[in-house]
Amino acid sequence: LYTCPDQPRHMSAAVDVFNYRLPYADIFGGVSAMSKTQFEKVNGFSNKYWGWGGEDDDMAARIKSSGLHITRYPPSVARYTMLSHTKQKANPKRFETLYQGKKRMKVDGLNSLKYRKIKGRLTSLFTWVLVEL
Repeated sequence: LYTCPDQPRHMSAAVDVFNYRLPYADIFGGVSAMSKTQFEKVNGFSNKYWGWGGEDDDMAARIKSSGLHITRYPPSVARYTMLSHTKQKANPKRFETLYQGKKRMKVDGLNSLKYRKIKGRLTSLFTWVLVEL
């Protein structure tokens, strides 16, 4: 199930806190899968989002604008339980930032990301990377 499919895949199509239904049609938050080629085609994530909210909807818009489409497994297969966590404060500018997303897509993302790798660790289950932004 955890693969990089031909099209970007929204994996968490049925989450317990949403009564195993999509809260809205274009949701791409939670768990997703994309190939490196797809991620580069959409120019990665925007660098304009800080705090909670908007970055996943921005990614959904990037996917559509790039001629790709979001796929999902059936809800009977893609069932998730949201882990207990402290809710983050919503970014008050998330809707304004999202509204302007399509205009920025080509200049805001992987091609404008500034970072420095501090250290990393490769394990059998994951790769951990610490960066400075």
